[in-house]
Amino acid sequence: MGVVILVVLFGICTYPGADLVSLAIRLTPAPSPTSPAPAGPLPWLHVAHPTSGTPYIADDQGRMVLLHGITSASLIDYWSGSDPSLTDPPPFYPIDPAAYDGRCPNNYGIIGVPPLCQDDIAQMASFGFNLLRLPLSWSLLEPERGHFNQTYLERIAQVVSWAQASGMYVILDMHQNAYSRYVGTANPPPLPGGAPAQLQYYSGAPAWATFTDGLPSEDYGNRRELNPAVLEADTSFWYNRDGIQDEYIATIAFLAKRFKDDSTVIGYSLFNEPWPGWSLPPGFEDLLLFPFYRRAIDAITGIHDGLPCPTWVFMPAVCGYPDLGVHDLRQLFFLEPGLLREVTDFPTHLGLPVSSDPNLVLSIHAYTYVYTFDAVLGTGQASYPWGGYEQSYALAEREAKAINAAVFVSEFGNPPSMDVLLANQLLEQERYLVGSAFWDWKENCIGWAMFAGDPCTPGDISPRRSSGCLRTSREQLLARVYPRASSDSHLTYHYDPATGAFSLQAQGQIGDAQTVVYIPHEVTGAVAVSGRAFGPLITINPDGSRTVSVTPAGGSFAITVAGAPLALTACV
Repeated sequence: MGVVILVVLFGICTYPGADLVSLAIRLTPAPSPTSPAPAGPLPWLHVAHPTSGTPYIADDQGRMVLLHGITSASLIDYWSGSDPSLTDPPPFYPIDPAAYDGRCPNNYGIIGVPPLCQDDIAQMASFGFNLLRLPLSWSLLEPERGHFNQTYLERIAQVVSWAQASGMYVILDMHQNAYSRYVGTANPPPLPGGAPAQLQYYSGAPAWATFTDGLPSEDYGNRRELNPAVLEADTSFWYNRDGIQDEYIATIAFLAKRFKDDSTVIGYSLFNEPWPGWSLPPGFEDLLLFPFYRRAIDAITGIHDGLPCPTWVFMPAVCGYPDLGVHDLRQLFFLEPGLLREVTDFPTHLGLPVSSDPNLVLSIHAYTYVYTFDAVLGTGQASYPWGGYEQSYALAEREAKAINAAVFVSEFGNPPSMDVLLANQLLEQERYLVGSAFWDWKENCIGWAMFAGDPCTPGDISPRRSSGCLRTSREQLLARVYPRASSDSHLTYHYDPATGAFSLQAQGQIGDAQTVVYIPHEVTGAVAVSGRAFGPLITINPDGSRTVSVTPAGGSFAITVAGAPLALTACV
């Protein structure tokens, strides 16, 4: 009985929300930056915290900002079929920025995506995207333990500079899928029911931070995350084996030191689709994942929410992290819950305090009917989820309030044959006033991207064009009218992609900042403003898109765009 009592007491004392760390997060405000904000190329963004309602992303005028974004996976360290041993082969596409000065390297079908070039960023902006989610690979940032790759850092900076020139924000996303492409292979599979691991879809950790302990690397149920080697490697990371989690946190600090004064970079996504390894939720999220986020934020901001603990060993949930010297960070932290939330559309954590930093964003992936259990189990779309598309958003709003964070959809998408899913996700994003980043921009061969890749022939390593064909259905749904900024964080709006018709209703006081609506060149309808507002002031941009600015005059007002034939782009 005494042993049982000790175990229970240890669990209580180390569980976030029942310890002094959680109390400190609730009561201690985060330190403010000590130096003035540097003049940014784009307005600085932050998370606003209204007295009622969910926090939201806001600009330097206090206006709610809606981020309409897209992801480009071209800077990920994808495996191209070379030796998958623990010897780290070079990345397939060049990472030297000079290779992209005024030109674009050849594209090859053996890599899942084309290289990302300056014309791509300008083209994204022409469709109305104001955000680029840029996935990065730890294996390229720190290819050797303790040695960071300055060339790759400058390649990232090059893309950020392109985004700045096109008026687009950037999220730097520490990306991984199935932990690492260095989990090895088992061919033929030694265990029944397994299939050879498709390593071209694995990415993330470098070879030196991948511990599989000899477990077979093979996929089960057509799911790369059910690979025993992946489960072991993930578990090793969450328990900080050999200090690899410390190295990861140091890598995030390396990024933050480079970009902390650049307002183009709105923040850092700390870990993509966290997989629990052999752990189970909610213990995984509340004892391992969210405490890891707290430590990373402690390290970068110097907040010290957690208790002092030794590093380079397993750190319990109560532990914080030493200040790594970034200082005066004003950017946002995008925190993804565990990957199981994606397949349930349901919180798999307790929603306990994470950090006293004011710029937290709960970053969900919305794949209803794509990766939820009904699709995984092949049961159809009739019975699950019980809340339909709304479920994920309604529960995310509650989760975000619990951790004092805004909400953002950092990934959503679907096979091109199922665009009804995309249309319904966009409707929920309108309803809940959340920004998002579509997956993804361009792909080779087959995929979900905005552009359809050219057909691929197995084994073909000849250069190929890098664009493919623009999917008209994607353009119709994603090149849309939307409010980019407004002082009314409770406005309502709706865009009809079939007709180009748009309507927005908002309220504002005299002296409030303008509401700004973006209209892509595909939408040709006339603009009208009614109610208590001055305007519209309509700016026609060089690409034919329009920006509508309306100044509140004390009361409710509406902005509409009339339905008219859409000027969709023909495939070239």
